[in-house]
Amino acid sequence: MSPLLNTLLGVLLIPLFVATWRTSLLGLSCQGFLMAWVAYRLNPELDTVSDWVTLGDLILLRGLAAPIALYRVLRSQNAPRRNDVISPNLLSWTIALGIVLLAFNFSESLVPEHGGQRTLVAVAAAGVLLGFLVLSTQSGPFSQMVGVLRIENAIALFELGGAHEHGMLAIQLGQVAVVAVTIALYRWYLKMLGASTVAQPESLVEGPTL
Repeated sequence: MSPLLNTLLGVLLIPLFVATWRTSLLGLSCQGFLMAWVAYRLNPELDTVSDWVTLGDLILLRGLAAPIALYRVLRSQNAPRRNDVISPNLLSWTIALGIVLLAFNFSESLVPEHGGQRTLVAVAAAGVLLGFLVLSTQSGPFSQMVGVLRIENAIALFELGGAHEHGMLAIQLGQVAVVAVTIALYRWYLKMLGASTVAQPESLVEGPTL
């Protein structure tokens, strides 16, 4: 499973260096599909309703609904192509790579055995920390939404690696409903904003001219 998790790590990193909103949305979509693949590799039998709900959440909501919903709004508003989810400088890029190293060191301390479980924890930890990096360095609404969705995906990846408790379907459906409502709220909020303030940091937005 390590090649799959390494690919997921690459999907987490690449949108930080390619500063377009389409790349950010493509990254979110790939995260959903790759996590669904991880879930299937961990439990290929799919013998419970909970397993199917998990796949539906990862593929339909995180892999399709969230990126498509935000994409349609940004495209309808002719949003500027460029969008920096972290500051475009060497310091931010160094911090991002340092976060990945920190996450792998953390997983070595937390998971003593080598194998896929250690890599899964490392990638999930990196996803959470990179999401917080996005939230802390950008104030634009789209970048903030991307940061939150990154953290949500990383938490979901953590849950995939944990012990699965069957019989908690109601709670799981509630969590899926929260994700769906969050996506709908983000779409509504972006739709209410103008294109000039959606896909770029606030510091780059030009004020009205007299």
